Amino acid sequence: MTTVRTGAPDSGAAGISMLLIPRTQGLRTRKLDVIAGPLAATTYVTFEDVKVPVAYLVGDEGQGFKQTMVNFNHERLWIAFQALRGCRVALHDAFAWALKREAFGQTLVAQPVVRHKFGNMGRKVESLQAWTEQLIFELEHLSDAEGARLLGGATALLKVQSGLVAKYVAEECMKIMGGLGLTKTGQGARVESFYRAVPSFVVPGGSEDVLIDLGVREALKLHGLADKASKSGKARL
Repeated sequence: MTTVRTGAPDSGAAGISMLLIPRTQGLRTRKLDVIAGPLAATTYVTFEDVKVPVAYLVGDEGQGFKQTMVNFNHERLWIAFQALRGCRVALHDAFAWALKREAFGQTLVAQPVVRHKFGNMGRKVESLQAWTEQLIFELEHLSDAEGARLLGGATALLKVQSGLVAKYVAEECMKIMGGLGLTKTGQGARVESFYRAVPSFVVPGGSEDVLIDLGVREALKLHGLADKASKSGKARL
């Protein structure tokens, strides 16, 4: 599945269409190794004189950009799901370790500074969980069109928060695990894997600065303030 320009060179977003292109003559793929590990499906695709029948057009011609934008909401939600699951797995392993690991004559969890770490991680993860469930509830009770219109900005901000929480939890859990959290085998393996996978929650779906700006712009648009804000900015310039 890919987007291609089927309209005139100067047609902008309206000239982009979505095509489903099967593996055929002239199409070559090469798997790319990425930081998330061998299970990642990132691939470099090369097209050379590839002929695609009109029947392989997905939806209407010229709707490719819109289809891609709408899909971003689902992608960002999926990233939030993955970040939440990773956080909980890392917390589980770090807590199990803190219950039995002894330092200075007592277990790690008996030390206030360690309990403080777990408390902070817990409140961040539970807040992220609640926000995610709230958005899912709203999506379940809205049409696809209304869900995309009303929740696009909130979904963008949720994705940002997912990356921030994942980074925080991965780092704190690794500190609690100590050297064990750097190993790819044994009790620290899942914490190490989660720490290494954090960029795959942060980078795909849009960077933090872009999505934070999108969240605000969507709020302005929903309340009919987008034009007013734009005119105000131009007036200052």
